[in-house]
Amino acid sequence: MPSTPSPSQRLPRYLTQADVSAFFAAIADLRDRALFALMYLYGLRVSEVGLLERSDIDLARRRIVVRRVKNGVWTERPLFRSAEHVLRDYLSRKTDSEVKSLFPGRNGPLQKRQIQDLFTRYRDAAGLPPHVGCHSLRHSIATHLLDAGVSLEFVQDHLGHKNIRSTSIYAKVTDQHRAAVFEKLEASPWIVFPNGSNREVEPTVTESRP
Repeated sequence: MPSTPSPSQRLPRYLTQADVSAFFAAIADLRDRALFALMYLYGLRVSEVGLLERSDIDLARRRIVVRRVKNGVWTERPLFRSAEHVLRDYLSRKTDSEVKSLFPGRNGPLQKRQIQDLFTRYRDAAGLPPHVGCHSLRHSIATHLLDAGVSLEFVQDHLGHKNIRSTSIYAKVTDQHRAAVFEKLEASPWIVFPNGSNREVEPTVTESRP
């Protein structure tokens, strides 16, 4: 009998594209919209989004510095245009010029618990399931990237995974790309379907060698 999967093997809890749209529709605050936009688009952990500083955003060059906590790698990434727009709106507000944190609270950078509480507030306002948390945004972008047809290697790099085995779990939950492939297979004359719906294939004629 197969063994019960370990917690690390369990399928990740992610949001559908419609869920993510509903989540952002519930956010009116510019700071919070920018914060969760970066968490989703770059698959940031709560601790990683808290590390971001204003100097990590280069709107002129459309670049962002992403600081990963688990492997210590800092990388510069292109800014999604949607991220650029929301950041321009947010950073256009008047703020204390001495504040380095990109997402400050009352006493320094927003803390993990504060970000989680904000997520819960907007999640509930959007009517999303109560079992999803901040980390579901990271799971969601991984799944949505695969839905968009990018390679598993790209998702691995985008999330900052050291081992692609950590990324391969997402291939088990996304079915958009798989469904598109099945659509093509349905029309293929090379697959035999039991109901006889596939087209007849002309037999391949090969010349016999003497």
